[in-house]
Amino acid sequence: MDTLYLKYRPKKFEEILWQDHVKLLISNAVKSGKISHSYLFSGPRGTGKTSVARILAKSVNCEHPVDGYEPCNTCDSCVEIDTGRTLDVIEMDAASNRGIDEIRSIRDRVSYMPSKLKYKVYIIDEVHMLTREAFNALLKTLEEPPEKTIFILATTEIQKVPETIISRCQVLEFRRIPPNLISSKLEEVCKAENIEYEIKALDHISKEASGGMRDALSMFEEIARFSNEKVTLESTLFVLGNSPIETVESYITSILDGNVDALIHVVDSIRNQGTDVMNFLRSVVEYSSDKIKENGLISIGKFAVDLIQILRYEEKQFDLFKIMSAFEALKYKNLENVAQPLTSKTQQAEKVEKVEKEAKTDLERLIEFYVQKDLSVCVSLSKSDLRDLGDRILVISYTPLQNEILKEKDKMITDDFKNITSRSVRFAFAYSKVSIDSMNEKLREPIIKVLSLFGGKILPEGGE
Repeated sequence: MDTLYLKYRPKKFEEILWQDHVKLLISNAVKSGKISHSYLFSGPRGTGKTSVARILAKSVNCEHPVDGYEPCNTCDSCVEIDTGRTLDVIEMDAASNRGIDEIRSIRDRVSYMPSKLKYKVYIIDEVHMLTREAFNALLKTLEEPPEKTIFILATTEIQKVPETIISRCQVLEFRRIPPNLISSKLEEVCKAENIEYEIKALDHISKEASGGMRDALSMFEEIARFSNEKVTLESTLFVLGNSPIETVESYITSILDGNVDALIHVVDSIRNQGTDVMNFLRSVVEYSSDKIKENGLISIGKFAVDLIQILRYEEKQFDLFKIMSAFEALKYKNLENVAQPLTSKTQQAEKVEKVEKEAKTDLERLIEFYVQKDLSVCVSLSKSDLRDLGDRILVISYTPLQNEILKEKDKMITDDFKNITSRSVRFAFAYSKVSIDSMNEKLREPIIKVLSLFGGKILPEGGE
């Protein structure tokens, strides 16, 4: 099997998926002969930026254009560009050629007329990777472009391209390709390559590609080779490290039912399958989005989104995923218990006794409150050393990230604590590399007092 994304790379405008606004603008420019001297193609990866650049290079140099703009792909000019044999179409990857020397080389050669073709075309991919000096050198060339020379710049991060460059280019935004179009294209490839397939597998690949045709073809090719050219949903989920939809449904249902035992069983099965936690949570978000009108799925989707943000900075992702999932299930279980009516004085007495036994401190109530409001604060507080000193509360974090999260939300935490407990206190946030309890007993109390007054950092060596 050939490399599919190269084999099925578009060679004319009509083969480009979804980017109709780009095709219309360029085709009209070519037909009218009003071609800009510099273009900037911006958009996500795999949406056709480099392909359109090559097609444009063929279109302006084609000897027998179809309908006045479409390259014929049979003349000498088109063939030479397709095979990379022409000296007049120069492609450069700015990610690996980002210095001023490379741009100076272009600037020195750009003054020469095309050797054979009508136009000399420079295609600079990932242009945002150029250094500041390189951009400055390129700027002069874009300000005074030589005749019969076209620059086509492509980038996935237009915000990193200087405004001085953007203002001298015609900017064209490429859009993510919808999953249904990607799925249809994959189906065409399957038929052309005689590959057996399940339409559910193609649909799943299309969603995972996030609007990029190249990524979709790469994933498809990997799965086809793994499964001996029979693309099934089972093989697709296995290769991509995703979970079956039944596992996602079981996970969500066990949380909504408050069934912690069932949830732990599902979570353990996810670990045993070798599924990536972040991929699984994205599947939960996608499922919640698809069925957003169903009861409870909005909150589950938000929980998954918040958990993705938290786990991004954690080393032991799976352990925290398991704990937070169980915590979320307990929240729904408690809601269910509150909803059940008490039918006798005995039950009421038992309920009161249970509540008294489970009486929470003010800080525990604050942490529980943030389970719903802000998971990042909830986790940061849970992992910190909390000390209630009456009129002050000292929060000692042991990671810089948690300390920064809490300091940024100081006012919110103070106000929420007052609303929950009716106490007006001042929070002091500190960071320490070692546990306070591991310090010398004579030093511990003075350090706690200083931190409660001023906050700050402790960076002792050896815990002394």
